[in-house]
Amino acid sequence: MIQENYSLTDEQIQHFETFGFLIRRQVFSKEEIDRINKEFDSYLASVKEGFEKKVGQGSRWPNWSNLNPDTPFMAGLLEDPRIYVPTEQLQGEDTVPLYSNANSFRNDSNWHPDTRQCHLPMLKNLVYLQPTTGDHGSLRVVPGSHKNPLYDDLHRVMYWTKDQSNFLKKAGLSGEDIPAYVFCSQPGDVITFNMRLWHAAFCGYEDRRNCSFAFCSNPKTTEEEEDLKSQLENAKTLTDGLKMELKDSKYYHPWWLENPDGSPRRSRWINWLNERGFIDAVDN
Repeated sequence: MIQENYSLTDEQIQHFETFGFLIRRQVFSKEEIDRINKEFDSYLASVKEGFEKKVGQGSRWPNWSNLNPDTPFMAGLLEDPRIYVPTEQLQGEDTVPLYSNANSFRNDSNWHPDTRQCHLPMLKNLVYLQPTTGDHGSLRVVPGSHKNPLYDDLHRVMYWTKDQSNFLKKAGLSGEDIPAYVFCSQPGDVITFNMRLWHAAFCGYEDRRNCSFAFCSNPKTTEEEEDLKSQLENAKTLTDGLKMELKDSKYYHPWWLENPDGSPRRSRWINWLNERGFIDAVDN
């Protein structure tokens, strides 16, 4: 049964704040997942050959922004109440999207957080397009690792050093040995996690698909403003790599920025992204 009440319960909010993640089951229907996969197939086919010519067929994966006219259904998901209502409950009504991406992973994803910024709240909504289990590419997280001291402790033992040797390798351990919560998800589920949360995926496979929708709070303190500046620099670095790999790639496509349906919510987001310099930084 598809979830019709988009709001989170007090218990879900407390779970997210304490452990840094939550999962909502069957938020999207099979028909909607089929539609996402259809757009995914079409866009992946259009970029795959060029991507492989530039980066080869190794561990890298095609990654692109969904905010373009070739993926109209996915482009609209940022403004779907099933995505933004819970997000605003967790981060405030003035929260704004940073990106909406699609990924076709090829192998494992080693342990990492998606941000090092500790003051500005940021979260990611993730939808896997195939069933995942512990031995078939599922996301796994270290509960509570978005907070210190655990965040910093993990950073010391799990980040790679310049000689490509880290604690796990020296200790004779694999990433799968780290104690973690392992998601078993079905297409239609939505996983939401704090972007500081340490996460990974093992037992990966070719074309492991997901869509991600990342949001940040509107900064309200000096520390949060500094975090936003750092996030802007990170976004520019990531999108520079994206442009090298995918020809004519735009994070915020002109079609999305034109806001053809006149969405007030999108208009507010676009104004914020412009004022904060994100659009100029990543697409110029």
